Amino acid sequence: MTNTHEWTKDELVVCLREAGITSGTILNVRVSLKSIGRIKGGADTFLEAILDVIGPEGTLVVNSFINCYSIPLSETDAKNISTDSSPSYAGALANAILKHPDCVRSKHPIQKFAAVGKLAHELMNSHTPESDGYAVFEKLGHLGALKLSIGRKAIQVGDVGNTHAAIKVLGFYKKKPNKGVNYLAEDGTVKLFKVNWNGGCSRGYPKLQPFYEQADVIKHVRVGEAEAVLTDMKETFKIDIEKLNADPAFFFCDDPTCKDCRLNWEHSTGNYLAVKFHSLISIIKSKL
Repeated sequence: MTNTHEWTKDELVVCLREAGITSGTILNVRVSLKSIGRIKGGADTFLEAILDVIGPEGTLVVNSFINCYSIPLSETDAKNISTDSSPSYAGALANAILKHPDCVRSKHPIQKFAAVGKLAHELMNSHTPESDGYAVFEKLGHLGALKLSIGRKAIQVGDVGNTHAAIKVLGFYKKKPNKGVNYLAEDGTVKLFKVNWNGGCSRGYPKLQPFYEQADVIKHVRVGEAEAVLTDMKETFKIDIEKLNADPAFFFCDDPTCKDCRLNWEHSTGNYLAVKFHSLISIIKSKL
């Protein structure tokens, strides 16, 4: 039987408060809106519900990342100039917040964040082309922000803690992809920006979640019809630092065909021939 219920703003406000979000919360949200169910008014309604719950003393931060392209840029890709108004691939909530009259967007050309609330300017204005792509996560951890991940995919495939920040602080080095984007600089000129941060394989990050459970810094909740988790970014950051300092490869995934984990990091221990061999075996098995 098809579920015809439409979640209203007031109902979503109740869900968020029951999850443990209060007035004054600094909140980072990653969400699959479809997982919540039908929302009356869509992403705009969900955004309004969050802002009502955290109030004027709170701050909402969302990922509003944009695409980057292989360098040298093709003629078509060169025309996709990164600006404050560039649409994001990060989902409906990201693009809803960009339309909000009080939205402040970071100046990083690719790993753009967007924020509304008391600390929006403080967090976003310091995130520039010279910053690490995930520097905002580090600041959110220091400020004791909460991270709300909504939907099974957001929980299982992604960083529900603060692992990106831990990787940066520990100084792990990764071979950067030769990708970038043209962006509109503060002086009004168009410049080329090259990827300057260490991404990671999201399939490895969930390995840290049992340690969040043991430390009681992760809370399983529901928002609408969706599974969700609420984590303390300061406390997960401490756990990430401890685990990755003891074993820098702990966040690597277990897939022997994964080039990112097996080959790209300075502390990767795989080799090209082994990755190619396992990739070939995987292809053969998929055709049987």
